Amino acid sequence: MVGAGAWGLPAATELAVRGHEVTLLDRYGVGNPLSSSGGPTRIWRLTHPDAVRVRLARRAVDAWEALARNSNRTLILRRGLLWRDDIGLPAVLDALRSEGVEHTEVDAADVGRFFPGLRPDGRDAVWQQTAGPVLAAESLRAHADLFAAAGGRTLTGPVVRAVEHRASGPRVTCEDGSQHDSDVVVLAPGPGAGPLMAGLGVILPMRPNLEQVMHFGDPADPGATDGFPCLYESPHGGEPGMYAMPTPGRGYKVGLDSPLRDLEPGDEDRTPDAELVSRATERVRRDLTAIVPQALDAEVCCWTDSPDGRFVIDTIADGQVVLACGDSGEGFRFSALMGPLLADLAEGAPPDADVATFGLARFAGGVPETRTRILGG
Repeated sequence: MVGAGAWGLPAATELAVRGHEVTLLDRYGVGNPLSSSGGPTRIWRLTHPDAVRVRLARRAVDAWEALARNSNRTLILRRGLLWRDDIGLPAVLDALRSEGVEHTEVDAADVGRFFPGLRPDGRDAVWQQTAGPVLAAESLRAHADLFAAAGGRTLTGPVVRAVEHRASGPRVTCEDGSQHDSDVVVLAPGPGAGPLMAGLGVILPMRPNLEQVMHFGDPADPGATDGFPCLYESPHGGEPGMYAMPTPGRGYKVGLDSPLRDLEPGDEDRTPDAELVSRATERVRRDLTAIVPQALDAEVCCWTDSPDGRFVIDTIADGQVVLACGDSGEGFRFSALMGPLLADLAEGAPPDADVATFGLARFAGGVPETRTRILGG
């Protein structure tokens, strides 16, 4: 298992629980601040602009609840989500209707009834109750404990440089010269996916980038926003999109869809950008009027866009390698589901119809010239 993040760690755990001998390789370790999986919270939601992801999101909720039971931890909170959008709202509504997901269409002037203090800006919205924060760091700890209890082995420090397809089985080679032979390799290395895939003959222009999130609120009472709903806003009026959620006891987490820069190999600088903090503070002051517009902290995180903004999940090399990459900023909400899903692929099961839509076959005619992505969180 290459990568101990939100996809690799759950898959490693599931395979170990099923009785397989699993070695988990990660350069920096579980939940490290340089990975795509760091930070305390993410958003889970059923609201998506296509029916495939709505169905997968429902399966993910079941998986989150199973993980919570198995680990005896609270991992998701139900706060609801308001989706305000003048670009993709019709597609979102169509997907929710087609899958029979209960929702409320919200007139532009009425958004404050669902999100306290939200300034109307002329855009309609949709409210969906089945959403809230994922306690992301807690979920990684839950998986790590279950993995260790099932006899899994974690190696922190090795830098994976190549995965080879061989007749006798795949081989993982690390920068220090160490080699690991196995029956199957699950490749979930986050921003390191592109070069490793290229070594296996899969050439896709993956794009890792850095983005910033901030917590806002009253420093004397950062938990005052714990009961607030989550929020998604598409770009509007020349301003970037925004996603936001409560982090219990820490404040209201806000991210602007305004990447700091592309993530290049060796870039370990995660210094927050003061100008972006200032822009986000003004956005909160203007639009989220029930939240104290004071930045309590700021974090820089990374994610990796695929060419079309959708996940890349497939098997290659005669089934020896399972690919799981291109989180495109929304991979964590499916984290609990990725455990059984990727484990099934590693055991040789074919992907179901929904999962198959994330396969490499969609690029047979070439990759799109422009990238599209729904905001993360």
